[in-house]
Amino acid sequence: MNKIEAIVRKAEETDWKPFWDLLHARGAADDEVSAKQRFITYISRPDHFLPIALLEDRTVGYGWAQDYGPHLRTGKRLHRFHDLFVLEEFRKKGIAAAIFHEIQEWSMMNGAAWLQWNANPSSTSFYKRLGFEPIPEEEEGFPFFEIDFT
Repeated sequence: MNKIEAIVRKAEETDWKPFWDLLHARGAADDEVSAKQRFITYISRPDHFLPIALLEDRTVGYGWAQDYGPHLRTGKRLHRFHDLFVLEEFRKKGIAAAIFHEIQEWSMMNGAAWLQWNANPSSTSFYKRLGFEPIPEEEEGFPFFEIDFT
């Protein structure tokens, strides 16, 4: 694997067009107008984090995490990791790991007790390479992961 140094930073409004291209490449996106409205809303809210990866001014990947706030019973903050996507030609070069680490850092810096996610079965080996093991499955066929920051 040849690692590439990508710049990973929080998405900004001017990133919409390349971000839309990533959503479209990933698939399962609805219409552009609705997606753009959500994008603009999420990048401005402190309870959402959308990092993008740039390589020579080209947006090649993104992630998305959300602060769900304090847990009802414990009062500890729960963050949920929703998306991680890198264009196919840039995979296995360390870019997804860099995006993931930014999300992990954001969660820790924003008081999360837990960062949770369900992985696509085909990406389980990626998370294992990062040192995480799935815990008993929450949804059949989608391995569940959790980082306990407490």
